[in-house]
Amino acid sequence: MPVGTNHLDVHYFKEHYRESVERMFAAVSDLYAEYWNDFFHFAIFEEGEESWESAFQKTHKRYLDALEISRAQRVLELGCGRGGFSNILAQNTRGTVLGIDLSRAQLCHSKRFNHANLRFRLHDIMHVDDLAETFDAVACLDAALYLPDKALAIARLSKVVEPGGRVLIVDWCRQGGLSAAQAELVLHPFMRYWGVPSLETVRSYTRIFRHSGFSLLDVVDLNERVRRNWEFGYQRALAAITEVSINDAPRLLWKGVTLGPDGIRLIKEQFPAAVYIRAGFDTGFLRYTYFLAERQGRRRP
Repeated sequence: MPVGTNHLDVHYFKEHYRESVERMFAAVSDLYAEYWNDFFHFAIFEEGEESWESAFQKTHKRYLDALEISRAQRVLELGCGRGGFSNILAQNTRGTVLGIDLSRAQLCHSKRFNHANLRFRLHDIMHVDDLAETFDAVACLDAALYLPDKALAIARLSKVVEPGGRVLIVDWCRQGGLSAAQAELVLHPFMRYWGVPSLETVRSYTRIFRHSGFSLLDVVDLNERVRRNWEFGYQRALAAITEVSINDAPRLLWKGVTLGPDGIRLIKEQFPAAVYIRAGFDTGFLRYTYFLAERQGRRRP
């Protein structure tokens, strides 16, 4: 992986995104699950004193309602990770649910979920149109930022979404109008640590959806409503720093990929990455954004 924060990093993560995603999550999946949550996305807080657990329950209900999950027949989760949200989807529909992910380290945890209507598959979001299936509800939570070409991914996604089908993407976006210096000081280090090839603006995402045959039903900036996640995350990061020694770190590495010292480096880099993403959040350079779209065309009866 290139050293430093420059255009070579972006080129590397675009050209080698499959490899970088698998290596990163082979190193950090268990770390995040142990010190954050089985879900790698944020909880939305609607009340000042609401518990983290209550906020997650309400957040997931909001997503289920947005997808009209109770009437969905074929559901797809892109970047399903360890399978937690796919499991929730399967529990709330009589239809079938498919979760796909590039990370074998993540997917190995999905085996604990056993529902007749739920299955998982190792598959690349960038080639979602190779699934040879169509869907009427699609979710993608905190995973699209790793894609090397978001416009191409959504264009290909449009080929497998039924007319009238709904797509929910929650993703980190960059604030529009940032100077090169602002992006270099705050966004580029976090992107390098996390293997992020690019960040879209809300405006560019809006254009991508419309050019791919989707009507946007709702776009919501969630920054203020997810702020309390940082309080929890900061405390958990402090706990991880004091509890995880370098000698202990190898137990967190997935044994299916030989990472060696590189895996230890990836774990150590998560702590400065958290500082930079927090800085991006506090400056407003990063926007946690909710997009709900509908595939144009008449819904099938």
